[in-house]
Amino acid sequence: MKKSDSVVNFGRKSAGRLLPAVSTRDNKARRGRSLLLAGSHNYPGAGVLAARAALRMGSGYVILAQPNIAVSSLENPDFLLCDLNDKRWEELKFDAILVGPGFGVNEFTASVIRRLKELQFEKVILDADALTVCAQENLFPLPRTWIVTPHTGELARCLKVTSEDIDQDREHFVKLAQEKFQCVVLLKGHGTLIRRSARTYKILSGNSALAKAGTGDVLAGMITALRAQGLRPARAALLGAYLHGACADLWVAKGRDSLSLMASDVIEILPEVIHRVRKG
Repeated sequence: MKKSDSVVNFGRKSAGRLLPAVSTRDNKARRGRSLLLAGSHNYPGAGVLAARAALRMGSGYVILAQPNIAVSSLENPDFLLCDLNDKRWEELKFDAILVGPGFGVNEFTASVIRRLKELQFEKVILDADALTVCAQENLFPLPRTWIVTPHTGELARCLKVTSEDIDQDREHFVKLAQEKFQCVVLLKGHGTLIRRSARTYKILSGNSALAKAGTGDVLAGMITALRAQGLRPARAALLGAYLHGACADLWVAKGRDSLSLMASDVIEILPEVIHRVRKG
């Protein structure tokens, strides 16, 4: 990492040092259990993308949970499904939980966030609809160990400013957000920024190929898997964001046009990126 104007650059060498170790003693339980409250009847793909990304990022178990589950286990045999009309999410066994992608802006989403705060559960990632709910229901601040992953528009709603304001000074607004939210803040976009307490990091990977629906769901699933495997909040956010961006960089490096990248392509290319980063 190199320091520049109070912002610490986070690149490939730093990412390599944070990758979870692989051991012959590993089993699916040791690799962590990820619970994803993501997707819905209207947006089933958001949950599927997050779940597949969590698996690719190493989580030993992945459970995708929704009311009126909208996807099929026959088409998605790699992760578990739970209909929240039949079973309460609190009854499930998990190490880390993601709430928000395609899950809906409603009272149920708000109740989940309130309950997680009451339980003082540490490994929580909030994305997409969960952030909108936090803004509408005044659920900030959040526990320090939580991670939020807004894009510019979502952060603007949370801070009650415009997207244009944030684009003019991203470093200022990610700092302001961390002071208000109290947790780790990952501001997506060109030059992803991550803020924890008194330090801001800039991710040295990624390009315009990631400007595609669903790529944020993939990132959220990756970070959830890293938290489930025991990485500390800021480290999980940093590593997840770097690998996510590196997937887009490798896509372009292989001679593919940046317009053509899909969210599912990020998941497919992730194993090669992890291998390259691990080998240094």
